Amino acid sequence: EPQQPVGENRIMLDLRYAPSVTKEANADGTPQTDPNAEFEFGMGWFPGYAIDVETGKRLNIFFGENSVYRAEYDPNTTAGADMMFNPVTDVLQPTPDRPLSMFNFIAGAQHFVYVTTQEYDGGENLASRLRHENTPVPSRKRNALADVTWVGFIVPSRPMLSYGEGLIPADVTVKLRVNSPYKVADGAGGFEGNPTYRFKLEGFAPEELDEVGIQIALDQVNVVPNPYYGFSEYEDSEFENIIKVTNLPARAIVSIYTLDGKFIRQYNRDERPGIPNGTALREGQILPDLEWDLKNARGIPVASGVYLIHVAAPGLGERTLKWFGVNRQFDPSGL
Repeated sequence: EPQQPVGENRIMLDLRYAPSVTKEANADGTPQTDPNAEFEFGMGWFPGYAIDVETGKRLNIFFGENSVYRAEYDPNTTAGADMMFNPVTDVLQPTPDRPLSMFNFIAGAQHFVYVTTQEYDGGENLASRLRHENTPVPSRKRNALADVTWVGFIVPSRPMLSYGEGLIPADVTVKLRVNSPYKVADGAGGFEGNPTYRFKLEGFAPEELDEVGIQIALDQVNVVPNPYYGFSEYEDSEFENIIKVTNLPARAIVSIYTLDGKFIRQYNRDERPGIPNGTALREGQILPDLEWDLKNARGIPVASGVYLIHVAAPGLGERTLKWFGVNRQFDPSGL
């Protein structure tokens, strides 16, 4: 393995000054060098790949070794200087007759893994920016590292395999989730990258109601909640009592009676299309319901019991609903 030229200062995240290697192993278990590599130095093989779960694209991923863990510096391990992703299982490596310190935290010989946002190109883009001949311009290295989205090192729970056996003793999936703002991908065609669809609406044009359609429309008229037990979700305070007659046509007469036929109240409904405030609707809409505050025609709260609600819709027909309600105890604090 060639050594760093004398007098040449190496800085972090340069390509390692060692010949690029292939996936094949020598007889002694070391990786074969690659004399035909486009980048003569610093290119190895990481036994895995990264996929962007948002786009499904394969991403550039690379690793770095801490060359401190080599035979001439640390006789206990050479895993940090062999152009292989082969972290050891040791997290701490005690020093005889000395207390533990940060220097004993070898963390598997510190094989750092870097996942980028770059679409996979065999590491060509990264290599061109991190190779030593190009890095005197700091911006080249900075631009490469700006695409790194995750960094970490892996300490295996069991020894790695040999280089010829593929290094990884078992398949492992690491799931990383990095928060990113929602954005629409760049696209052509005048839609700013938004997906476009073509569809047809056939057989959906409005038609005059026939006898069956009229009956269906009348069957959808309803009163809610039913039964009413002292409150409903339509009420905003303890001083309100509200139920609704729903799915009404624009014109209808709603009459309310006691079960023995005494008149309680009548609403003569004649709605006009309107656009509700604070909505994205651009066309007029008919409000489909009517509110009853559980008071009679003179504004007096009705007693608990069963009531009949008769709906007469001109041109459609009639429908009678039976409703049961229990009023809350009178609260004079609202007066």
